[in-house]
This record gives sequence, C-alpha cells and structure tokens, in this order.
Amino acid sequence: MSEPIKLNLGCGNDYRSGWINCDTSSTHNIKADKYFDLEIFPWPFPDNHADEILLEQVMEHLPNTLATINELWRILKPGGIVRINVPYAKSDCAYQDPTHRKFFTEKTMDYFTEASPWNFYSPKRFKLLRAELTAMNTTPLLKLRNLVPFRKYLTGFFWNMYDGVSFELQKIALAAPVNR
Repeated sequence: MSEPIKLNLGCGNDYRSGWINCDTSSTHNIKADKYFDLEIFPWPFPDNHADEILLEQVMEHLPNTLATINELWRILKPGGIVRINVPYAKSDCAYQDPTHRKFFTEKTMDYFTEASPWNFYSPKRFKLLRAELTAMNTTPLLKLRNLVPFRKYLTGFFWNMYDGVSFELQKIALAAPVNR
C-alpha cells in the first residue's frame, strides 16, 4: 500500500515532513516542495490525487472561495479529508491583517454539504466532519476570556469570544448522472 498523499497548501514557514508543501513563491525564503499560485486554477495536481489537504491560515487570503472549494474537491480522492483553519469572522484576528480578503464563521462550510438549503453555489459536496471555534490562550486577558461560561452562545452578542474556526471536510463523490 502506498503512502497517503498529503498536501500542505500555502505552507509559509510551516514545512511539514511527509507532506507536499506548497507555496506561491521561493523569493520570500519560503521552503516548499512545489511553488504555484493558489489564485490560478487549475492547480498542478491531477483529479482525485490527494488523501489529505491542509490550509492553515490560507483561505482568508484567497479571493475566490467558491473556486477554491471546487478545486479542493477536484484534487481530493473520494473520501479524502481537507482541514481548513481560518480566523473567526467575529474576531479582531479576522480584520487586523490587511491581506485578509474573506471572512468565515462556523457555518460557512455548511454551504457545501448535502443538508444545506443554500448549497446551490457549487455542485461539489463534502461531509462536514467538524466545525469548531478555537481560542488563543497566549495572554492573561485571553486566558481570562476563555473562562467565560456559555461563551459559544455569546458570540451573537459579543465579538472576540473566539479567535479562529477549524473545519474538517470529507469529499463526497458526485452521483452518476441518470441516462434516460
């Protein structure tokens, strides 16, 4: 059995052993195995190629979320997993970086699942395995904030209750067309 193919897209300084690390340019002293622009489609991988894909703090920098989701679906093997970590739209982290172009909540990836009434943007489907709000714990103030009870329910009233959102999606193969 061959080793699983794992892609670390937009790796930046997060070079991972056992992964195909990809980034835009070698001019910024970024070590990668493959260099290409994530904004230009198609990406240099064949259909149904990867077992696992990671986008760690990348999706918020890309201008076309729909095209990116479609491309992730194309290069994932059926049953393959994509993990996406982004700043939470209701946090300072989402807005303070001037290179962020898109914003995400824990419901954003629902649009690419079978169950969503709003899944008409793309025919590509994923099973949502996880959508989890995440919080940094790096300062005394953040540690104190993380002790607030019922924090998840307060996100509708207060910003900065969480810093990020993590998604785990599994590719669902498209149903074969019916010949009549």
